[in-house]
Amino acid sequence: MEVFQPVLGCKRDARHLFGSSLTSARKLQSFRELLPTAGVNRVFGLLDLLRAYNGKTDVANLTIDLRIALDELLPIIDTAEYMGLVAVQQGDISLTDLGKKALAGKMPERKRLVREKLIGLEPFADMTRMIHEKKQLSRFELARFLSSKYGYTTELPTVVNVVISWGVFTGLFRYDGQSESLQPREITG
Repeated sequence: MEVFQPVLGCKRDARHLFGSSLTSARKLQSFRELLPTAGVNRVFGLLDLLRAYNGKTDVANLTIDLRIALDELLPIIDTAEYMGLVAVQQGDISLTDLGKKALAGKMPERKRLVREKLIGLEPFADMTRMIHEKKQLSRFELARFLSSKYGYTTELPTVVNVVISWGVFTGLFRYDGQSESLQPREITG
C-alpha cells in the first residue's frame, strides 16, 4: 500500500501519522512528488490552531476537536508539511521553526518566508522559471504541465487553483483573470 499518492487527495494513509515501515529514503523520494492541495487560509488556520496547543498536539486530537474526518484534515497537514511549516512524527504534529516564524510575522513577513520556501519546491521552481522564460503561462498550460509531471487526476482544476493561490499570495507571480494567465512579478524585499 503506497503511503503517498502521486498527486492529490490524501497523499498518505494513516501509517505516515502513526508509524510506517518505509525507509527514510523512500519517504524522501515520495515527499518530492507532493503537490499542495490546501489553500492559504486552511494552512494558516492549522498553524493558528497549533499555536493554541502550544505548538504541538496529536493529530487525533485535532480531528476530535475540529469534528472533522482525518481524510479532510490530511490535505491541510500535507500542504503545511510540504512547505516546511509543520512536522509530523509518530502521530504528533508540531510547528517547525519556519512555522513559528511565519505565525509571529505580519503578513508581508509571512509571504516572504513562504515565498523563500516555495522557490525551491516543485512545482513552483519550474513554474517560476517557465513564467519568466515565456512571459506568461496560461491556466491550460499550467494544467498540462502539472498533469504531465505528476499524472492526471480528476481534481486537476482544484490543484491548479491551489498552486495559483500560493504563487500569487507569496508574490512568485501574478495572475491576470482576464487572460487567465500567470505572469512574472518582480520579487522585492
